[in-house]
Amino acid sequence: MAQRQKSSAAADHFDADYYRRFYEDPRTRVSDRAAVRKLADFVRAYLHYLDVPVRTILDVGCGHGHWRGAAASVWPRAKYHGVEHSEYLCEQFGWMRGSIVDFAPRKATGQSSFDLIVCQGVLQYLDDEDATTAIGNLARWSRGALYLEALTTRDWRENVDRKRTDGDVHLRSGDWYRARLDRHFVACGGGIYCSRRAGVALFELEGT
Repeated sequence: MAQRQKSSAAADHFDADYYRRFYEDPRTRVSDRAAVRKLADFVRAYLHYLDVPVRTILDVGCGHGHWRGAAASVWPRAKYHGVEHSEYLCEQFGWMRGSIVDFAPRKATGQSSFDLIVCQGVLQYLDDEDATTAIGNLARWSRGALYLEALTTRDWRENVDRKRTDGDVHLRSGDWYRARLDRHFVACGGGIYCSRRAGVALFELEGT
């Protein structure tokens, strides 16, 4: 079900040219199905270790659906929901249209919370106000774990290949994200955050 778009990320930014460059062209794409499958294997193994079951998945900003394919392999019994802001991709793949800023999961999926939420490469496209709102939404929707990837100022300066990474984003410090995430989640390492409602306990150095 289409949702009203309030996100500070312009919908027309995510057109055919954007996805051709960053997700389809082998010379410039930032990721592919094999990389996401490898990542999903890691997330599955770590959540299994933490005794966090995965029966429902919400993929916010699902793109080409690489996580859907990976989830079908590593969590074959889990119910997957893909939400996408790009009108172009919704037309191509039939995703639920929605923004992480104002998506209403119960209305769209019949569920208000999920065992695993994937939010990969989304928050950097939002301004500070919308990104703060989005993190609050992730906290409300999560009853288990969140896999989060967001480009930071330090990443842009030190860690990425700029030929394969979109720099037309809102760059913020890792501390900015941590200050907001720590209110709702336990940082488990590897991009995995567990909802404080999930009751996951870690030794002090496990999440650093």
